[in-house]
Amino acid sequence: MDKEAEVFPQQIDAWLTAFVASEQHAGLTPIQQRGCQEIVHVFVQMMAVMQERPEKKWTAPAVERGCLEILGSGVVKESLCFALPPVLVAFLSFLHHTRRIANAMPLIRAVHRAQERSQRSSGSRQKRSHADAATVPPLLPDNPDSQGWLRRFAAQIAQEIAKDRPAMISREAMEGFERQPILVFDLLELLVEDFTAPESPDDYRVTAYFMLLAHALRNIRFGMERRFAWAIELDQEFQTMVVKRARADSLPPQLLAGILESVTEARLEPSRELLEVYEHQIMHHAPRDEMPTRGQIDAMFENLVDEHGGDPFAIGETLAQMTRALPLDAQSALIGEFACSNLPGMKDAVVILCLHGEETVRREALEWLLKNARFVTPTALRRLIVIRNWLPDRERKLLDSLIKNARIKGVECARWSDGLPVQGLHSSRMDGVGTLSLLLSMPVKPGKARIGGVLLKQQVGVTDAWLTPPITRSEAQTTFRQVGQQEFFLEVSQDFLNAAIRHHLAVGLEGGHPPSVGLLQLAETVMATSWVPERLDGRLLVERLIDTERGQAEDAGAVERIVHSGESWSEMTRITGSWFEESQEVVDFMESTRLRGRERLLRRVLELFCEPNREVWAERCAWTAFWLREQKARVRRMEGLDLHFAILARELYRGRPLHELPLMRRIAERTMGGEG
Repeated sequence: MDKEAEVFPQQIDAWLTAFVASEQHAGLTPIQQRGCQEIVHVFVQMMAVMQERPEKKWTAPAVERGCLEILGSGVVKESLCFALPPVLVAFLSFLHHTRRIANAMPLIRAVHRAQERSQRSSGSRQKRSHADAATVPPLLPDNPDSQGWLRRFAAQIAQEIAKDRPAMISREAMEGFERQPILVFDLLELLVEDFTAPESPDDYRVTAYFMLLAHALRNIRFGMERRFAWAIELDQEFQTMVVKRARADSLPPQLLAGILESVTEARLEPSRELLEVYEHQIMHHAPRDEMPTRGQIDAMFENLVDEHGGDPFAIGETLAQMTRALPLDAQSALIGEFACSNLPGMKDAVVILCLHGEETVRREALEWLLKNARFVTPTALRRLIVIRNWLPDRERKLLDSLIKNARIKGVECARWSDGLPVQGLHSSRMDGVGTLSLLLSMPVKPGKARIGGVLLKQQVGVTDAWLTPPITRSEAQTTFRQVGQQEFFLEVSQDFLNAAIRHHLAVGLEGGHPPSVGLLQLAETVMATSWVPERLDGRLLVERLIDTERGQAEDAGAVERIVHSGESWSEMTRITGSWFEESQEVVDFMESTRLRGRERLLRRVLELFCEPNREVWAERCAWTAFWLREQKARVRRMEGLDLHFAILARELYRGRPLHELPLMRRIAERTMGGEG
């Protein structure tokens, strides 16, 4: 190493001191700033080893190799990997602005290439290792292309909304939020930009941004459910930033209300500070002499009804937003105003609030209706009877009293109307987080159809449901085709749909999570009177599935051949490729373990993380077998897989050692970071 190169490593402390005080460092998020010193130290030392020359002579290939080495070798903690690219981009920009290097752009592009190569080598969401899932993968939040990327998806969604077509978030966007969860900060910037622009904001585009924001926040919640430190930090940091902006009066009240709605729609817990700043804006934004008059309130309600065409479900969604985070007395007063209105859909919309995601709002609606049962319409009574089975016991008692009082007041229950026939029904496989997606198509009239969707999650319940307005049959077919290309969907029977919804209703009820209000609208549309909570026991399901092939299922030799034949099934990895254990506990163990030898480590992972979740994996295999058995169009390449998964589920339920099951070994290998 020449004399210049020997001096090079000694510059790091001086560089860091100046970098921390620079504008480039200030542009990083707090999470990135906390890891920047370690990242810069490691990067500079790596460059000193790879290139025995001063910084002015760094080359792009060397920077790319250095980044790949750091990302792939565990030189820095896995919890810092997500921050490495943005920190290095900021650091290289700092070196350029301080005239320490003259070729910053080629070096920054090399960092980008390293990020892309690292992501490709780790595979898609279905194949990525526990480290990819548990630590936020390489991000470039300060890359101007990230906002352009979001604008592109928002424009596509806005276009569909403007044409009354089903607005769906594409698989590319979903995977983008999984790889880059801190894109929520870019979404916040874009929303503020639209709301504060001199011209009126584009309502369709704003709606699209809110859809993307809710999905991005939901992805963070999934991480929080596994107790990932990065997810907890991102949630806190996002809400803190919203509060800071709101207190600085840079967030209009309507925008703050929409952000809070997205937070709660994602089932994140709003912070006390966020609720306080929202309440302050609602109560104090308008001076006292500008408070709305009775006539203005009536005009607001009329506009609300006109805007939604009297649809109580759409009105109910708006009412939910309007009551969000209000004090209880204000909530009660507003709900009373809605219920006393004679405008079409308003009284029925109050009943929709009984399925609100927040228990306080549900109870307020139920208690107000209980005191004013005369306002319940026949249609509302029918809906109350349906949802009584969907609510926790403590709320069901209130609802039973309400139904009784309404009948005493002479309210007759409306009859169910004839439902639309379900002509197309597709279901995804149960993925790595236990999510199951159902897609329905229903003809409305010649040339027109509606599409409905239900999102179910293992151990959680019915997490979402929705229904599009009437669209053309060709648009419906296009939607199904696009979804089929993005997901692994099979056409399934009505029995599978009913069983899946009943089971997940029961799961949600046990956890105190009522279903999305969209499920009630969908149930009415297809006249699904049988959607009542009913758990489907995995053991009984398995026995039912293998009953028709009892001889093969009881033959010990046949069972062993089936259990160990997974390698020969070409579709096996496609179905189970996203199955692995992911939690903060897994990350902590993998970072701290001193176990050597892959087999010893694999057995330890099976023992610590897979064994406690044996019932979860058994149930997932059972539902996969059910899904394969109920496919209407038999897929030749998948014939026999239903029995394969049923037997795997039975072996798990019976307590067979996990290390003897190739599928569980592959799950452990993916958890460890292998391909599996």
